[in-house]
Amino acid sequence: MSLSGNLKTMELSELLQWVTLGRKTGSLTFIREKTKNYIYFRDGQIISSRSNDPTKLLGHFLLFYGKITEDQLKRTLEIQQQTRATLGKILVQEGFLSKEEVEKALIARTEEVIYDLFLWEDAYFHFSTDGYELEDLMLINLNLNSLLFEGVRRKDEWKRIREVFPSNEVVLSLRKGADLKSLPLTQLQKKLLFLVSQGKTVSQMILEAHGSDFLVNYELYQLYESNVLEIKELPAPPPAKEDPAKLFSRGLELMHSRQHAQALTVFQEVLRVDPENIRADKAIEEVERAICDDFYRDVMPAHLVPYFVIPESTLPRYNLTHEEGFVASRINGTWDLKSIVMLSPLREIEVLRIVDKLLKMGLIALR
Repeated sequence: MSLSGNLKTMELSELLQWVTLGRKTGSLTFIREKTKNYIYFRDGQIISSRSNDPTKLLGHFLLFYGKITEDQLKRTLEIQQQTRATLGKILVQEGFLSKEEVEKALIARTEEVIYDLFLWEDAYFHFSTDGYELEDLMLINLNLNSLLFEGVRRKDEWKRIREVFPSNEVVLSLRKGADLKSLPLTQLQKKLLFLVSQGKTVSQMILEAHGSDFLVNYELYQLYESNVLEIKELPAPPPAKEDPAKLFSRGLELMHSRQHAQALTVFQEVLRVDPENIRADKAIEEVERAICDDFYRDVMPAHLVPYFVIPESTLPRYNLTHEEGFVASRINGTWDLKSIVMLSPLREIEVLRIVDKLLKMGLIALR
């Protein structure tokens, strides 16, 4: 039996209990804008999860908590492409983590995927009994009751956070007279305070830390509540919404005429206006893949290595965005484009667009 709907009309806790009490086997898919999360069940038990959000991938999750380095993740991903083994198995084989550490990380990663879903008030879901291949999943076992309790707690916490930080475009600053020496700061909080001192927005800090919306916002909120941080700048209000049907038709016209970049922008606006528009979601997948294929075929083959043709010390004069600066910081003359894409918490198309811009600006070349 399949089931589809929206989290507006069926709460996540109710949906999870429906699967669990019915001892169902299958997958739950959740879609919101660019993000897709998947939860896999066997006889009503949660056995795995998956997400297209790079911060929810096991490698980036481990980077966020400082369990592995970028070089270790790069080595692991290269081995994975050659052997098709799971990331966890390779991390253990290479001696980067113990089996127990990987198992704990897998459970924590899946919990974070599910906890984030409690914060999605408007998202499409679909339960399917179609089969899945167990060997393609990193298997775990979770307790639903504890998940529900923590998910509800985070939902309440998120409401409090969003009352203070209305979006991830908030800019924070150190409160005058804040006594940092007397506070028992975690390594993550120290890193976030450093990013705050650089004038980063919350979204930029999420990128730099390889973290998730909730985890980074939560730590910043704790610092705000402790009178360490204050709000320096609030974001501008969102633009007015357009008619989604007209937008979608315009996007199709652009896609059929192979104006992929323009079509992508239009389809993304459709989802902003109408988050449940599955046709727009599928169109975005199609047009993004086409853009990436165009880049790899015509501009930057994945095996080529980007390198700087200007002194890196001169980069600040080019006024790169934070995302562009992040990608630029991963260009070291030895990592090929494929590796840079894999190691970035940005999506593939975003990385390729940035590399293309750096090429056109004459800052880098390929070999």
